[in-house]
Amino acid sequence: MFPEATLRSTPFIYTPSAIAIIYTSSTTSRQIDLKKIIAYFPVAHMNLVTIGMFSPNIQEIGGSIPPMSSHGPVSPALFLCVGVLYD
Repeated sequence: MFPEATLRSTPFIYTPSAIAIIYTSSTTSRQIDLKKIIAYFPVAHMNLVTIGMFSPNIQEIGGSIPPMSSHGPVSPALFLCVGVLYD
């Protein structure tokens, strides 16, 4: 919608997103509880979506839509599966 503002703010979006991807991935790899693993790993995926949305390529913008749309039904389904496993 605002291409000039997007180009100017790209470094301010890429840097925290890249740091968050590394941090949440390392935090997720140290977890032993399945619910915490399921809670942490979508954060890294959504940061990849953020990087894709702020890219200048239409392919990367289009490529960030499937993970964003699948996040809604998949995360609750994973929590449901883990709840069934715990019971």
